[in-house]
Amino acid sequence: MPPRKREKPTEKESNTDQIKTDRELFLQAFEKPTQIYRFLGSRQQHSPVFLQRCLTYMKRRMSRTHSKRKSFKINSILEKVTAQQRALDSERPSGHLIITFTGYYDKSHKGPGDTVCVEATLLKICHKKRKDVSSPVMQISVGKCDVHRNPDVTNPPAKVTAISVPNDNFNLSNGHLVKSYVLLLRVTCPVNKTKVNGYCNGDISDVLDEPAQKKRKSMKNSSDDIHYYGAELVVYDKHQRCLLTDGEYQLVLQDLGQRNSPKKLSSWETFPEGKEKVSNTNMTLPQYESINFIDVFGKGPLVTFHLQWRDNLVNGIVDRPQPATKMDELFCPNGLKDVNPEFPLQERPNKMRIFYQFLYNNNTRQQTEARDDFQCPWCRVNCIELYCLLKHLKLCHSRFCFNYVPHPKGARIDVSINESYDGSYVGNPNDLHSTGFAFSRTGPARRNPVTHVMVCRPKRPTPSLSEFLEPDDAEADGPRSYISGHNRLYYHTATCLSVRPQEIDIDSESENDPLWLRIKTQHSRETVLY
Repeated sequence: MPPRKREKPTEKESNTDQIKTDRELFLQAFEKPTQIYRFLGSRQQHSPVFLQRCLTYMKRRMSRTHSKRKSFKINSILEKVTAQQRALDSERPSGHLIITFTGYYDKSHKGPGDTVCVEATLLKICHKKRKDVSSPVMQISVGKCDVHRNPDVTNPPAKVTAISVPNDNFNLSNGHLVKSYVLLLRVTCPVNKTKVNGYCNGDISDVLDEPAQKKRKSMKNSSDDIHYYGAELVVYDKHQRCLLTDGEYQLVLQDLGQRNSPKKLSSWETFPEGKEKVSNTNMTLPQYESINFIDVFGKGPLVTFHLQWRDNLVNGIVDRPQPATKMDELFCPNGLKDVNPEFPLQERPNKMRIFYQFLYNNNTRQQTEARDDFQCPWCRVNCIELYCLLKHLKLCHSRFCFNYVPHPKGARIDVSINESYDGSYVGNPNDLHSTGFAFSRTGPARRNPVTHVMVCRPKRPTPSLSEFLEPDDAEADGPRSYISGHNRLYYHTATCLSVRPQEIDIDSESENDPLWLRIKTQHSRETVLY
């Protein structure tokens, strides 16, 4: 039986193989430069060689100007600091902090009645003198008061309690520079009121003579019927800005556990969700935005109070303050008719979209999705403008060729491999390959003459996007070398060591010939010449 003939590959299969081969070659061509520039970009972020804002085409990254240097005087520093301190003092409230508690609301305890004890403490968080220690904190007890639990909203009590924080407490203490002031509120909420003998009202003991040990045990367990809640309010932040203004507040409280519990007080960044507490200190932004703060205010216990800055101190039982805003004033009956026409709604400007098109063998291989920013896709530098982005790509990523093409929706940047890229060193080669001297420098030695241009201020052309268009001629537009001189390095034949500048005139090939051979060779040359 004759052997079966091998079928010839069809034209479709050959085209598919050719496409795969071209695709692999395209990826290999762009893989190495991309890895190099990604590495250089990461290194530039951790240990920058230069600052991007110092470049002439990156002036938009410079947030400050040097126009005030001409009129700068040394005495202006004190005047500037004094003016800032005066402005800060003018913004600080001059009176005392008055907190009038209007009620404590807890859905777990149904029905009005009873009171809870609220204790206020002022925390002074000072600057730490060393990094390895925690910030010193000073506590000042402000006072305690009883607050109505679940008061009737339709018919609230006419008398409420208030606590005052003197203005003298918001100052320096013991020479420490206070960084921020925090008001800490602790609420002691009794669940069941027990009598001294351990029985509630209306209870009758079946055993008349109860042992004393059992009585002490029941008294000890009665402390479990008290819940402790707490919350924090930042009065002054680290910039000495007052964050509490006059108004009505609703503060969400956190469960502190038992009084003897070693757990620390939860900060204001901890929110309850259902029966569990969710700590937001290590929470990402999407998780933080997913929290329904309306549910937080609806589930957790609340304490409501009226805050004012006054010149006189108020403590104890006072009249219930009037609400700052009526409920009917919160809603506008006319809808959008009361909108001020002097401030029209501004439309959001359309952002320029950037497309990157990668070319290989003059054919389009891949086009990226549109980008709305001007970040470099290789080193993640924010260039802010299109011209700065193109200038950065051309100067910092010279392994590629970039051509700017206008696009109806923005701009298109064609990226191709720079075939004429030369990564050789243009400086003095002896700086790269230096031979050790080992105490042999006894006098002056000859050096390779190289001229380094340290300062060069050519006339800069006007910034224009036309310089990034595809050139019509094939003239090379490479950067001008600022180092001139002999930039080649030679090596000895026998030892393979680099030829030093002082040995450049010595023939390396004849150094191993004996004296008689060199004399004979010299005579032979003279005979040929004459």
